Amino acid sequence: MAIPSSRERAIQYTIPSKEDFNKLADEQKTRIGEAFDLFDSNKDGLLSYEEFRFVLRALGFELPKPQTYDLLIRHGQKPVSWPHDQECPPIYRMFNLPTVQAIGGTLIRQRDPKEELLRAFRLFDIDGKGMITQEDLRRVSKQVGNNINDADIVSMIEEFDAAGKGGVDEDEFLRLMMAKK
Repeated sequence: MAIPSSRERAIQYTIPSKEDFNKLADEQKTRIGEAFDLFDSNKDGLLSYEEFRFVLRALGFELPKPQTYDLLIRHGQKPVSWPHDQECPPIYRMFNLPTVQAIGGTLIRQRDPKEELLRAFRLFDIDGKGMITQEDLRRVSKQVGNNINDADIVSMIEEFDAAGKGGVDEDEFLRLMMAKK
């Protein structure tokens, strides 16, 4: 049996602070919990490293592997079934719900609000034309099951399309959304 290196012995599980999570809106807290439940495939209350990466993606984070691996090293915990007297290599460590809530809360609170709004804009403008059109609103409306009638869609675009170009561009979208905060 191989003897763990000094680097492996130095790996210590730490509990991240839930301070940022506690400051999130209830809707954001719920999203984290729902993402955890969705990817906890065996319903054991723990996520593997790969499941954790899927949760982060579901929350809108595409972190590079070195960054997620660092989270695994710092906050991943030994599975309960792992022998207590043996070191657990990072790849076998797991994330529980409070840890995922803490990490998710920190990541969400660190987001740039303008970048988040631009990400939302791109969800509407899937073909990258630089504006949200009536067709985009119809598509998204149907996708989320909130079938807005055509008259309301036309009215919404006309109201916020300051230049009369047939759609809401990024700048108009940002002004509209920032005014709501």
